[in-house]
Amino acid sequence: MKKIVLRIVSVILCLALLSGCGLTVLAARNSDVKGEYNYTITSPYDGVDWDNFKQYKASLHSHTDASDAVQSIEESVKDHYDLGYQILAISDHAVPGVRWDQVPETVPLYRVFKFGNTGMRDPVVLTPEEREQIINGTYKSEARDKLAEQLGYDLGGMLEITDSCEANGATPINDCHINTFNCQSVRAKMGIYGDFETVVKECDAEGGFSFLDHVGEYVGRLPEDEARAHHPFYANKFANIFLEYDSCVAFDVNSTRYDSVIWDEILKLTIPKGRNVPGIAFSDSHHLGDNDWAFTMMLMPELTKEAFEECMWSGAWFSVGRVDLLYLGEDFNGTGNLPPAVSRVYVDNETDTISFKGSEFDNVQWISDGKIIAEGKGLTSLDLNEYEDELGCYVRFQITGPGGILYSQPFVTMADGVTYTSDVYKTFDTSMIFRAISRLFDITIGHTFTAILLKRVLWNHIW
Repeated sequence: MKKIVLRIVSVILCLALLSGCGLTVLAARNSDVKGEYNYTITSPYDGVDWDNFKQYKASLHSHTDASDAVQSIEESVKDHYDLGYQILAISDHAVPGVRWDQVPETVPLYRVFKFGNTGMRDPVVLTPEEREQIINGTYKSEARDKLAEQLGYDLGGMLEITDSCEANGATPINDCHINTFNCQSVRAKMGIYGDFETVVKECDAEGGFSFLDHVGEYVGRLPEDEARAHHPFYANKFANIFLEYDSCVAFDVNSTRYDSVIWDEILKLTIPKGRNVPGIAFSDSHHLGDNDWAFTMMLMPELTKEAFEECMWSGAWFSVGRVDLLYLGEDFNGTGNLPPAVSRVYVDNETDTISFKGSEFDNVQWISDGKIIAEGKGLTSLDLNEYEDELGCYVRFQITGPGGILYSQPFVTMADGVTYTSDVYKTFDTSMIFRAISRLFDITIGHTFTAILLKRVLWNHIW
């Protein structure tokens, strides 16, 4: 009996010892890495109530045959609804969006440019009944219901965002476009190559807001154009816009090969001067079938226009792309799969860590100053003290999986006692001279004469 008791006591002591070792090991794994610096982390998601906010899938830049696309307004709205979108802002070229059951005031010249797409057809819109059903979520869609079942939550209706357009119209060589909201002064105006500044300034003066579209086109799409993406001229050009106009709320990071490269170059200039620049993603679709190429997941307390605009000003969203030529390669296409998702972000200024919870991803990359400083399948937490030699004034993460890539917004990371500076110089494009000439042309005979000819003669009597 005595031996049995001794054996039981021995087993209990061994288990206690092993348990203690296990706790010690666990504590060691979760302990804070003590580095040289203490960091102040400013999160772009500070205003998010993760327990009560929802994520809403948003398409903020797409086209219809009201400007230069193939799909009609009716087709676009219904297709976005089928794809599970909860927010839609149609942003046709120089044509501010209107209610989905109304025909916008088109610019025939733009439609002529892409006659092969538009055929100069009369724009087809929703019926008032269809519009109401789509907004309140009662419109019948098997595809939407199936996606909701797959995601595990009700998608509800789709918020209609009006007064959005792609300003700067058409430009020669490459497109230099700006997405504007709540602005009318940019309607029906031709674009000037290289001039992003004027439209942002005019939209700001009207009290609207904007973001820059597919800037990578301005730099170049080809592999040999990478050096241009890193050239200081471009980063300074766009940094000046963001530093001067708070109403320019975001920068496109996913449309072309080097968008995110330019974004990182801009952040190195703006963050030391107190301006974080959110990244944004959208499909820029012109055809049915392209509407799910990229989108934003907006973190909002409710599905209202007021909450949408507040979110746009705050930058509290995740950008998602089904493709990314730089990080996913030429042949990758994530459509048809659930996209990577993030459900919560944690920032701990005591331990200098940033963490997140997510799904549908198989790799994590942490990026600072345009370089990947950490990478791994399960690397959902980053202790800044482990990367002090590589860390700049910000860090962001991106996750990839079968459904594409998700980009977080940049987290500002300032080490105590360190002074962060950047030298931002003014740039000047010859395009500004062309803008002045075009304005003179507009004031004299150009814009007025063209509008009368196209809208009152050709549009009414020939097309």
